Amino acid sequence: MQREDPASAARATMTGLAWGLMAAVIWASYTVLARWAVKSGLNAADLTLLRFAPGALIMAPFLWRWGLRDLCGIGWKRGLVLTILAGPGFSLLFMSGFTLAPLAHGAVIAPACQLLTGLTLSAWLAHQGWTRETAFGAAFVALGLAFMGGDSLLHHEGGLVLLGDGLFAAAGAAWGLFGALSRRWQVDPLRITGVVVVLSFLMVTPAFLLFADPSRLMAASPGMLTLQLLAQGVGAGFLAVLGFSRAVALLGPGRAAFFGAMVPGAASLLAIPVLGEIPTPLQVMGIVAVVSGLLIAFGAMRLLLRRGEQGAV
Repeated sequence: MQREDPASAARATMTGLAWGLMAAVIWASYTVLARWAVKSGLNAADLTLLRFAPGALIMAPFLWRWGLRDLCGIGWKRGLVLTILAGPGFSLLFMSGFTLAPLAHGAVIAPACQLLTGLTLSAWLAHQGWTRETAFGAAFVALGLAFMGGDSLLHHEGGLVLLGDGLFAAAGAAWGLFGALSRRWQVDPLRITGVVVVLSFLMVTPAFLLFADPSRLMAASPGMLTLQLLAQGVGAGFLAVLGFSRAVALLGPGRAAFFGAMVPGAASLLAIPVLGEIPTPLQVMGIVAVVSGLLIAFGAMRLLLRRGEQGAV
């Protein structure tokens, strides 16, 4: 059995880390900007359309070139399953949760469930076992997510809020399952990104034209629409899907799931200049715990300790 070159493995890890960090930054950015858009008059249907339209226009010619008979070599059955998980299924669950529960709930529950689902399914579907570093990293991330939830998760009452929390949990689980199945089926990251955005656009556009009110989009300022097209469409709908898919291919679904756990902390930091919201001490503790968990899970702590021992000698 041929062993993997350590240098190649290190390069793959660093490349996967870069792709995953890009996806996490985009997720955090689009969460904050989506809240800003809702405050400005747009709703979930508007943002869902903006999420998939730009990527679909970019990738439609590539899908035609790669072939539609077998859906770019992925297969229609697998392509539809992955599209529902990462496309309108996730978007509708996530956006609907915001109509019932506070933003803080979605920023904590969805990434936590993505992480837990990805780690749980990685061994079963993708044959990727847990390591000691993965377990310790997951524990720190779980602690950070608990900090980030804080009192908002403990002191809200009402069945509708609990229903919203359930929708957030389902959205996070959908992303975790998307990552595990992508690795299991060995799908090409660029091709599955194209399939997801194009099929999602074809699924949501007819419903939007039939049932939604386009007057909100028409009344929005050109600057707002441009920003949301970039953040929702090019960013969340295209680049984040590609980045996460590449991270899954290089790192596996379990380790790639850690990037979703960065969203609460990154969104809290981004909300300072954009929304004027200052993180509480509990949120700061959550950010520190999540970052520590990521460093442990990806071996950075081990590498730093090893270099420290070598320097001491």
